[in-house]
Amino acid sequence: MIEIESSIQHSLGQELAVQRMHQLVASLTERFPSQVHQVRLHLKDHWIDVSFAAYGYLVHWKAEVYDDQVALHGRIPDSASKFKRKIEEAILSRVEPALVMGASRRAA
Repeated sequence: MIEIESSIQHSLGQELAVQRMHQLVASLTERFPSQVHQVRLHLKDHWIDVSFAAYGYLVHWKAEVYDDQVALHGRIPDSASKFKRKIEEAILSRVEPALVMGASRRAA
């Protein structure tokens, strides 16, 4: 498995950031029905654990939400190595807008 680490700063506070991250994950299959399948979500306190199939690859992400940042840790199969950068950019391009103060509830 290939590991991907990222951190995103925010000013929402932990509780609101957890809510935004949960909303983001909950809307994945609705917003990207042809790309994202089999979403599994586990939320405990400030930890979010999500796995899903995208473009034929099983992707697994863990997010630890703090008062001022979200630490992301992802794992993708070795066979997806040539798409590592694209997957990382896609995740960040969805998470960053969801953590902007004043963003809509459905930000993704």
